[in-house]
Amino acid sequence: MENIFRLKRVQVEPAAKVLARAFENDPLHIAYFPDPNKRLKQNYHLMIFCIRFCMRFGEVYTTSPNLEGIVLWILVDPKVNQQENPGSLFANWINFRLVVALGKAMEKVEFIYEYTRSIHYKLIPSLHWAGFIIGVDPEFQGKGYASSLIRPMLARIDKDHLGCYLDTNKEKNVGLYQHFGFKVLKRYQIPGTNVIN
Repeated sequence: MENIFRLKRVQVEPAAKVLARAFENDPLHIAYFPDPNKRLKQNYHLMIFCIRFCMRFGEVYTTSPNLEGIVLWILVDPKVNQQENPGSLFANWINFRLVVALGKAMEKVEFIYEYTRSIHYKLIPSLHWAGFIIGVDPEFQGKGYASSLIRPMLARIDKDHLGCYLDTNKEKNVGLYQHFGFKVLKRYQIPGTNVIN
């Protein structure tokens, strides 16, 4: 794909730092990690997990070797039980490492992930790509990096005649995604939080 670069293994840790900063004040990540003094470090550990998982089972791209922005994509088939996925041993191994890093906060992360995933799969029950995480370093936000991360994959998805899904909990992002042709399928509050997805 033009104008974006597949993330390399040596870039995982710096990319996780970019995403940790990008989501430091995100409502969902505040719900995950309420203590502002620990959130950046906890976000970092969560992002390491997400990047490694998507590098193994999806695709991870960056805007340039400078890592201004990162996007994680997963090809999702809701009809396949993810626990039966041949990669589940790898997923369980990195999940264990995440549990060690996050401790009790992992319970909240898992609950919210499972809840939002169940809604996601009901909304799009067929094979599709999901924008798992799209983040731009705060220093570079508002400069078109998010668009440069999204456009190439959407062109590919259109060419392959597949659907595409993503969710956001920031109202200001809704207009950005609608600009790319996304439609709001559902708005809902995540139980136990003030977060509206």
